[in-house]
Amino acid sequence: MLWKIVLVLGILGVLLGLLVAGGSAAVPFATDGRVDWYEGPIFGVIGGVLVLVVSFLMFILGLIFVMKGRKKA
Repeated sequence: MLWKIVLVLGILGVLLGLLVAGGSAAVPFATDGRVDWYEGPIFGVIGGVLVLVVSFLMFILGLIFVMKGRKKA
């Protein structure tokens, strides 16, 4: 049961990381260049990618243990 929770949190974290990184990367393009990369969007991209990587590792770990548990049962 615990690994299913880890799996779901990993999926939600991946979606959140994609949303944050994508949104932050889109800011300079959406504002027609009025916002420079060094004014803040780069910090959102870095944070989003960090959340994405950690959540992806959680997702993989949860998936491995859920599949391992199903083979035993």
